[in-house]
Amino acid sequence: MLWNMMSQGRQAFIEWRQKKTLRDMLNDPRSAKGCRSIGQLEKGIAADRATTERLLLTIGARRTETSEQWTLAPAGTA
Repeated sequence: MLWNMMSQGRQAFIEWRQKKTLRDMLNDPRSAKGCRSIGQLEKGIAADRATTERLLLTIGARRTETSEQWTLAPAGTA
């Protein structure tokens, strides 16, 4: 039981850190129009596409018109 709680806590910390990294990458002023490709984001957090997309949705990111780009900007501004 204790081992399971520690494992869940570790996973929660890893996901928190990955979400912070995603926010930082999308808010970086060097990124074009506040957008990043899914490939860049995957590499940035060392995760697969499904995990990256799930975490992007939890932080409120959305796909731009081209489905390979993601942004935190409201619709119509990116």
